[in-house]
Amino acid sequence: MSKRSQRLTAAKKGDQHAIQHTEEIDDNLLPDAAEVKELHTMDPDILTWLKSRAEKEQDFRHSAYTTRLGHIERQNRREHNTGRFGVFLYFLLVSGMITVSYFLLKEGHKVQGSVLGGASVVVALAVMISRRPRSSDDK
Repeated sequence: MSKRSQRLTAAKKGDQHAIQHTEEIDDNLLPDAAEVKELHTMDPDILTWLKSRAEKEQDFRHSAYTTRLGHIERQNRREHNTGRFGVFLYFLLVSGMITVSYFLLKEGHKVQGSVLGGASVVVALAVMISRRPRSSDDK
């Protein structure tokens, strides 16, 4: 029922290469009127059969689209939860480092407490300032 046409051309000019791919798809659920008329002369019940097939195809497309949306929503939710969990762990790590630094300073270990406190501040600032690398898909 669907009609396809593909065209692939390639050209080379010096060191440059060019490839052009053209594809046309006529994805109708029912054939055109001329085909239906020809089929009807062969089988008078063909129109009922074509309608039932078109309805089944449309139901399948809708269910496939709904399923695909469900997969995308679950993937987005997973990514969101992973990000939240990472921020939570980062917060625990920095707070733990600052707490241990405080207790080290309180016990009289000034060098160790200062180094750990400074390192925790540097880690906190480095994560806040750093940018996430962009992939080629984000452009």
